[in-house]
Amino acid sequence: MKNLLVYHFKTYLKSYKLLLPFLIYLIYLFTAYGIMPFSIVSSFSESAGVLFFIMAYVGFSYAELENPITEQLVLLRINNDTLYYLSRLTVLLIIGVVMSIIGILYPLVLNVINNNHLFTRNLQFEDVAIGLSLHCLMAFLGAMTGSFFHPRIIRNRKMAVLLLFFVAVMGISKGALADYFPQTRLIAWVFPPVFDILAAFTGLEFFSLPAMALPVALTIIYGFVLIIGQIELLKRAKF
Repeated sequence: MKNLLVYHFKTYLKSYKLLLPFLIYLIYLFTAYGIMPFSIVSSFSESAGVLFFIMAYVGFSYAELENPITEQLVLLRINNDTLYYLSRLTVLLIIGVVMSIIGILYPLVLNVINNNHLFTRNLQFEDVAIGLSLHCLMAFLGAMTGSFFHPRIIRNRKMAVLLLFFVAVMGISKGALADYFPQTRLIAWVFPPVFDILAAFTGLEFFSLPAMALPVALTIIYGFVLIIGQIELLKRAKF
């Protein structure tokens, strides 16, 4: 697994495809925290929601980068399809964790620079811990969603881009859409539970562990369904 992770990281970093989403997220953080003070819960939730879209792009672009011939050679060498595909997804998870740390670290540093006046109240340890967990959950969800639209699963790449965009937008807007069209609730479960996760913190002034129960459960269930589904589809899809 270690050698596979090193291989995937080197391949991705050499492509410079990670540079764009990294810069976009930094620009977002710079502009989002440009005017203070902020509510801790709402600002961290918004940042986590943006990270979902960033990581969906990262997952999609990483799948696009894969060379079919090189992949076949590596698969023949390790003779373990599941391990190979899990190593790819693990790389995305590591990237998501790093991006999540940046998403939390930036406002923390900015808060210190501004003499603890960045937020409407004093920052607590629970805010940092739960805020980081929320970012990691959304990064995981975004990465798994984006990587699911693999070239061997959806060969028409224009269609894959449109589908990913539609799925990502529906994930964050399905709750509001259901208020106008209640019938959409019947198929809302198909889309990533981004709205459901962020809605769990709407109106809260403080983060709390009970409020994290639903986001964790939804992310684990949806994320692992995507992982298992992707691996099985890739095993069956021909090069």
